[in-house]
Amino acid sequence: MRSRAHLGSHPIHPMLIPFPFALWTASFVLDLLGAWRNNATMWGAGWYTVILGIIGALVAAVPGAIDLFSVVPPASSAKKRGLTHGVMNVTVLILFVIVAFRRGGAGAEPDGTSLLLSFIGVVALSYSGWLGGTLVYRNQIGVDHRYANAGRQRERELPDWGRPVCNEGELAYGQMMLVRVGSERVVIGRCSEGIVAFSDHCTHKGGPLSDGALAGCTVQCPWHGSQFDVRTGRVVAGPAHHQISTYPIRIERGEVYVRKEEPMPRRQAPADREAA
Repeated sequence: MRSRAHLGSHPIHPMLIPFPFALWTASFVLDLLGAWRNNATMWGAGWYTVILGIIGALVAAVPGAIDLFSVVPPASSAKKRGLTHGVMNVTVLILFVIVAFRRGGAGAEPDGTSLLLSFIGVVALSYSGWLGGTLVYRNQIGVDHRYANAGRQRERELPDWGRPVCNEGELAYGQMMLVRVGSERVVIGRCSEGIVAFSDHCTHKGGPLSDGALAGCTVQCPWHGSQFDVRTGRVVAGPAHHQISTYPIRIERGEVYVRKEEPMPRRQAPADREAA
């Protein structure tokens, strides 16, 4: 899903995270070499890179938090992964703040505890970076999807479901729009049989269907490729087994309303009945 914190179409968080990663790794290497060779210049440079890394991490955390809490779909594998990523980054930040306070300045030689904390911080940061890469390359967080005939990506926030979600003429064939009311997310799309409304939550791993592709009356999840019939919610292709919720709509004077309080009943797919 497209990043909320971006410059043009470029997410800001990935632009900033190389700085604390490189600076903290360099600080550990400089401190280690300085302690080994008894070189005050090296461990002095190591202290300054710790401080610069802390500043860089604080700056990078702002767009990261914005994307985590406003873009990553709730109740999804990506949300759990993103929260773990965030907690680990905060933990690493605390570790290096402790290192900076223990040393007190560039002239202080790093002791064994400081070196150990730095080492733990670099290892934890590497794992957290791996989680961040998974969020981008597997969960496609921050990726701006564009495909043929999809039109411009649309999102809308409403105070309640009593308001119209869109005008009938806003959506072209094959185009979808994500509508948010509080924590609820419903997709409005135009398929070959008209305008439809369905849950944004893929039943496999919670992927955002609004970020997928709508072809005919079938939507494909961008994460693992599950396909659903947007008219009935049934599973067209796995790995998902459970169908998605669909919602009745009404059109008054060209305005589209979703009857969110009355979801269409979910029926089990054949694979679900066999598993049961």
